[in-house]
Amino acid sequence: MNCDYTINDQLDHLTVLYHRGCKQGFKFFGDDPEEHKHYITEDHINMLREMFDLTTFPVDYLRRFYAHSRCLVFTKGMWMSETAKYPQYLRFRPGANLSFRVSGLTRFRALTDDSSALCVGIDPDAREIPCLKRFVHVIDPKHTLFRPMYDNSYCIPTENCTYNGKDISEGHIFKSSDDAVTVTFQNKGYLIEYTEEPFTMEEAVLNYAGQWITRHIEVFDR
Repeated sequence: MNCDYTINDQLDHLTVLYHRGCKQGFKFFGDDPEEHKHYITEDHINMLREMFDLTTFPVDYLRRFYAHSRCLVFTKGMWMSETAKYPQYLRFRPGANLSFRVSGLTRFRALTDDSSALCVGIDPDAREIPCLKRFVHVIDPKHTLFRPMYDNSYCIPTENCTYNGKDISEGHIFKSSDDAVTVTFQNKGYLIEYTEEPFTMEEAVLNYAGQWITRHIEVFDR
């Protein structure tokens, strides 16, 4: 059960792990440490109730989530995750991204060939592991004018690209320009922007809910 190749990169306090071209059945595990566990609360769930019809929304599962210092993006193929002590599993479509996790060892598994997944965040061996704000931008394979959400952000492209006239390899970290610049991707992909700003639970909860509504993330009983 292999992948075509794995990319590792590091810049300042961030690290990247990017599995490309994974075969069906490829597995990796997530058990990164967290300094503080900030859980999704009833206030967050009530916020969603005011905005969405939660009749079929997995609210009980949401209560298990806490903010994760790393961001996991499923860039290609179908994936699933299972955590040993819970009777549910999650399924992810291309473009799904996670900023939450549950306690325990979680296994991620590719359901299709040619699947890829990228994980970026604070170095797990760092003395401090803050939880910072991050965004996932969709980039089409054409000239796209891009402006970072915040100054001094770190960016990671999921495909080879040209940024501000400089070639950047897939899965490698670079500092963003404060100005709007042209980004050219060879293939459709994503640009992950990891900021120096504090993580915002409300934004992340809304992002997760939006992905549930669009069926990018689904929850099933095992």
